Amino acid sequence: MLSLRRKLRHLGRYHQITHVFMKHGLGYLLCRLGLEKIIPLPTLYSLQACEREGDQCLAHKLRHALMELGPTFIKLGQMLSTRPDLLPPAYIEELEQLQDKVSPFPPDEAMAQVVKELGPPENVFAEFNPVPLAAASIGQVHLAKLKTGERVVVKIQRPNIEAQVENDLEILLGVANLVERRSPEMRQIGLVGIIEDYAKLLRRELDYDRESKNSERIRHNFADDDRVVIPRVIWEYTTPRVLTEEYVDGVKLNDLETLKARGWDRRKISALGTEAFLTQVMIHGFFQADPHPGNMLVIDENRICFIDFGEVGSLTANRMKLLGSLFMNLVDRNMDGAFVVLQEMGVVSEGVDTEDFQEDLVDLIERAYSGSLGKIDMRRIRKDVLDLAFRYRLKMPSYMTTLMKALITVEGVGKKLDPTFDFTEVAKPLTHKVFHEQNKLSSLKEAARRSFYRDIRPLFSFPKNVNHLVKAAGEGRLEMNVNLNFSPEAKRKLSQLVNRLGASLIIAGGLIGSALIVQSGSGPFVHGYSVYGTIGFGVSLVGLLALTITSRRS
Repeated sequence: MLSLRRKLRHLGRYHQITHVFMKHGLGYLLCRLGLEKIIPLPTLYSLQACEREGDQCLAHKLRHALMELGPTFIKLGQMLSTRPDLLPPAYIEELEQLQDKVSPFPPDEAMAQVVKELGPPENVFAEFNPVPLAAASIGQVHLAKLKTGERVVVKIQRPNIEAQVENDLEILLGVANLVERRSPEMRQIGLVGIIEDYAKLLRRELDYDRESKNSERIRHNFADDDRVVIPRVIWEYTTPRVLTEEYVDGVKLNDLETLKARGWDRRKISALGTEAFLTQVMIHGFFQADPHPGNMLVIDENRICFIDFGEVGSLTANRMKLLGSLFMNLVDRNMDGAFVVLQEMGVVSEGVDTEDFQEDLVDLIERAYSGSLGKIDMRRIRKDVLDLAFRYRLKMPSYMTTLMKALITVEGVGKKLDPTFDFTEVAKPLTHKVFHEQNKLSSLKEAARRSFYRDIRPLFSFPKNVNHLVKAAGEGRLEMNVNLNFSPEAKRKLSQLVNRLGASLIIAGGLIGSALIVQSGSGPFVHGYSVYGTIGFGVSLVGLLALTITSRRS
């Protein structure tokens, strides 16, 4: 059981969440989620008066409401923007615009956090700039200089953010459990599981140790590529709440004026940035999941730097192979091949109408190619894919939607640097290179080895398992567990049937009991009739009439 103090804290936050949703005209969502019973009656009446508007307008209001509710809800919205199987395209597009930039916390709080994690700052830093370079919902970044003279960047976590996030996560999980009990639709979606997965991701993002390891892994992957720079982590001064890494002097990718003033070739820079990101995806299988312009710095026209690895995506060897095949089929406009790969990835389920889906997929790719040069329009593909995923309820893996969002960002930055930028010019040679690498003899041997351990080796224990099964059956020890999974509609009908049966038994008992009272001649009497017997008959008949009416209506 939660402590009384925690319950009171949750109650205040519940009230705040309800107030924010109401203020932004989203109160009807609470009723739709089955939460009307926990809402005060005056508030409930005003909620029921809310008129549903179009998806675009409601999505816009939802984004502003999540921003007002703080870091946990902002991150939740960002996570939901990667689930086109759950939300209509209008919501996906709006939630993708969520930004977690907030006002910086005071310098004295930042220094207090440094003291708590690293000790007295004068023992670590020769200089420390109290004015942050940037601030976000989880932390902020300061420039400093170590005693050794090395310039560094210090990322400091916002004080008490962990307690605030844990409180919000407890509330979200409690609401998800309540909603699942009251809403068959949410139960079928698996809302509790979604919130539990989100909680794991957010807790990981709060751990700067994990972010540091992500940074070191990507740095190691690019160790032999002088064109890509990843800041070195200063482990001596890094903790779960403070991250210290070397300072890299560069120009933000969206600072077009500075790039122009320095005379750098922007077309070359856009191609380098795109190639470096696609290398993370298709060769390393470990990529920065949020490659916006603020996370990429241009050192010169031949070198680029990636920073901030709090959000990363990871791909297994099999997923990398499938994604490489999908990219190659798309840029080669091989629709049949792309469809087969999507089936292998589990995106297209058995219930999907294959002919209709394949026809829409062909139409999607044909419309995505624009202009006489046949350039791929990634933004057009994204919009059409979201429509397709929602229409066919495609099982889009989270890594795929995260990657798609990242690719759109990279392509958008490339076109901002160079309006004539063609994503396929960079992607096509790399996808063919990856495909040929995967089909080398050494790669095929490795794939065969993985397949052996995953698919073939378990078959060796098959005879032994059959022997145990036959032996258990012969000794009468064979047990079978049957798990009946009823649909929400079937569960509702079954519950309705049980309720009616119970009501029928109660009514029958009332009629029989009343008859026995009348037969026994027990008083008091009015005009010769037993009062208790007559009342019993009346109540039972009213109950019988009500049961008959409700049964006919349903």
